[in-house]
Amino acid sequence: MNSQCDNCKLNFVVTLQEKKHGKGIRESFFTCTHCQTKFFVFITDDYIRQHQNKLKKIYRLKNTDEQVDDFYQDIDEIKRKIETRMTEQRGKYSDSPPTPEIFN
Repeated sequence: MNSQCDNCKLNFVVTLQEKKHGKGIRESFFTCTHCQTKFFVFITDDYIRQHQNKLKKIYRLKNTDEQVDDFYQDIDEIKRKIETRMTEQRGKYSDSPPTPEIFN
């Protein structure tokens, strides 16, 4: 995928990279091939990945007899947990500061 760097304004091919911080924490990012500016994508840990798997299961069960309101309420609750945890982990492990507007 091609992208334009916010810093140097040159186009480059995005190559997703991963940095392991230990304790199961993985940070995904890409860097501009021209000016080396780092762009944060997301960060996960075991807790986040477990909740992402819960979301996948809920989406698979969508066509069952579950109430639609319960379905969306469960999804919203899990997404909030994931977003909160990602923001916390980004503040601890990433050299890119947490920005809550990423999740909106």
